[in-house]
Amino acid sequence: MLEGVAFGLRDSFEALAATNAKLDRLIAIGGGSASRYWIQLIATTLGVPLSLPKSGEFGAALGAARLGITAATGLAANTVMSLPEVRETIDPDKGLTSTFDDAYQKYSSAYLAIKSCQ
Repeated sequence: MLEGVAFGLRDSFEALAATNAKLDRLIAIGGGSASRYWIQLIATTLGVPLSLPKSGEFGAALGAARLGITAATGLAANTVMSLPEVRETIDPDKGLTSTFDDAYQKYSSAYLAIKSCQ
């Protein structure tokens, strides 16, 4: 199940990458970020390091508030958006990268086949 969710995240990651978005590091937040296994799995599946904020006060609500401030005030995003202090960064497991790439390709093929039946 965790791999399936990670592959779903990779679908989104690949869609963003297709827009030429620079995705060389991501920040993991929320309850799932407490699981080192889960963070390692996602980092390996996406092929990018995942940083864990030092403080639990950084999360989706803060990001939404910052977007609201930017929209309401017209301030430049770089004056409102700031990176949190990082406690730790989890790198992808290079020894498993090809295994997860192969599994992702199988997932993608299976997903398209199942979707075509709906």
